[in-house]
Amino acid sequence: MLEKLAATALPENWGQNNHVLKKYLAVQVAWSIEQGQYTEGEGQFYVTAGHLQTRYGTPIYLAFERNRNPGREPFYLVAVEANMSAPRLPVPPEIPAPNAIPSGVEIVMMHDHILDDNSDRVPFFAETPRVAQMCAVSGAIQWSLNRNLHLPYWYFGQMSYVVPLYLSSREDITLAPDLIAPIQVNPGSLLVRTVLKPVMPFGNARVAVQRHDQLPHWLLQAWKEHAVNATEDEIENPESVRSA
Repeated sequence: MLEKLAATALPENWGQNNHVLKKYLAVQVAWSIEQGQYTEGEGQFYVTAGHLQTRYGTPIYLAFERNRNPGREPFYLVAVEANMSAPRLPVPPEIPAPNAIPSGVEIVMMHDHILDDNSDRVPFFAETPRVAQMCAVSGAIQWSLNRNLHLPYWYFGQMSYVVPLYLSSREDITLAPDLIAPIQVNPGSLLVRTVLKPVMPFGNARVAVQRHDQLPHWLLQAWKEHAVNATEDEIENPESVRSA
């Protein structure tokens, strides 16, 4: 079914074994159900395949039936069609908006995880004092936020952001940044738990936009070069994967 969906939709690079597509559906189908954007009939329920469309702009629909095998998932996918035969067809779910980023709040960093556990991601910091390292990351985050370079990002059940960190050069922001930082928006602070290589959050960033061309060029290019090596664990939880 995943292969049929990938072939029916506008061409995208979903990585090996369509891992990113699987992640995309896991989130988008859940949103459809949570938002009541599904229809029912003939013993089935129907949702859109998120916001995916055919080459002709037609939405793609999924049909699920109840699973009669005990101890298994309650429903299973039985059809992927652009011309679904259903009493009434659903509409795509709304992609939730992340919390607005408040201005002037403190940027709080879990520096041990950033600068010790994942020091191989920031080798140019090796001879830099700890305080200078933290100031550099914090300043790079603020610089990107001031220019609206942050991206929506789905992580562990909620929408948030990733921020590109240009630490060695800012001459061409269409090129990949040195790192990116997932941020958690709190009422009085922005929490930075880790820094990632630019390609690592592609799966979670793809979930958060209607079309893949809405992602920045640098992220699409980085993913194109990395997709064949990306593992399902990395796509599912990029923040838990240690650098090679």
